Amino acid sequence: LVQLGLNLLSLDESSEMQRFLSAFKAAAANEEHRSPADALKACLEVCQLRTVWPPKEIPSRKFDLNAARLLVGGSVAEDEQWSGRVGNLVLLEGGRIGGQLEYLLAVRPLADDPVYPVYLQGAKRVKRVLGIPGIDVVEGAPLETAYAWTLSCAAAVDGDLDFNDEVGFKFRCKALKPGRLFSGTSDSSFTRGRNALDGRPLETGVLYYAAERGEAGASASHPKCDLFFLTDDGEELVVIDVTGSASDKTVLRKMEALSKWVTEEQFELKQIERAGADRPRKVRGIVLAPFFDVEDFRPSNDAQLSVLLVRSAAARKLLGAVSQVALWLDSPQKIS
Repeated sequence: LVQLGLNLLSLDESSEMQRFLSAFKAAAANEEHRSPADALKACLEVCQLRTVWPPKEIPSRKFDLNAARLLVGGSVAEDEQWSGRVGNLVLLEGGRIGGQLEYLLAVRPLADDPVYPVYLQGAKRVKRVLGIPGIDVVEGAPLETAYAWTLSCAAAVDGDLDFNDEVGFKFRCKALKPGRLFSGTSDSSFTRGRNALDGRPLETGVLYYAAERGEAGASASHPKCDLFFLTDDGEELVVIDVTGSASDKTVLRKMEALSKWVTEEQFELKQIERAGADRPRKVRGIVLAPFFDVEDFRPSNDAQLSVLLVRSAAARKLLGAVSQVALWLDSPQKIS
């Protein structure tokens, strides 16, 4: 952009955009005889000002046939919907294409699209979380909320949810709801196939986000996981723990804690199954760590057998277009 100039791009003509263009051109002009590196840094600082959260307002009620695909992201080779489209796109990590986050929060799929309710439910939660002044977008609730939106939409569009090339689940998401697997904060309060919020059996086709203090009537934190769902056949309960940590100690602690619980619960479910119990009959554990990049990480064999760790670029890919938020941050080192 510094070399070619912004005049070659097709941009809106709002007063906000005109102020941005003026500031960008002044930074790129390098009138203070700075080095090219200083000029580029100044340009990047101007661009960063365009992505301050929360925006003053998010225009709404626009429809986009490809809203969910723009959220989930994809490659130009994979999807035809990118053909001829030039507006509201961003280049994601790994050469994938997605939509601008502000745009995705403003639009909606068509009302008769099966992904419509999930998309709106997820976007509403993301807007609420990102609108909290001073909140850290890579810590705790914001990261979990972002994953709930993108994973639910991916499952609604594709009918399955793949965490890597080998581990995936048949799961057609139709709703995003609050839920709890534990009535309290201890492992012994696990409700086995029921939502502790209302005592009803867990539903297939629903991605549950863990309701914690003050949400949906919950009065305690939720142990072990942040998201969970039943596979379409009701056979497997998949529990997902999300962390924004870049610490190997934190990631290892989460893996081992989840592994211990999954192993113990799987044993219990086998005993119950022999007695003719209802589903689910299997528990699977997933840890998502998008900012964890330690290459020589060595979890225990037991942890690796019962819990899948998805980290670094692979985990950021599952964030879809919301992963662009990470590019606005200098060094996400938070623990959640």
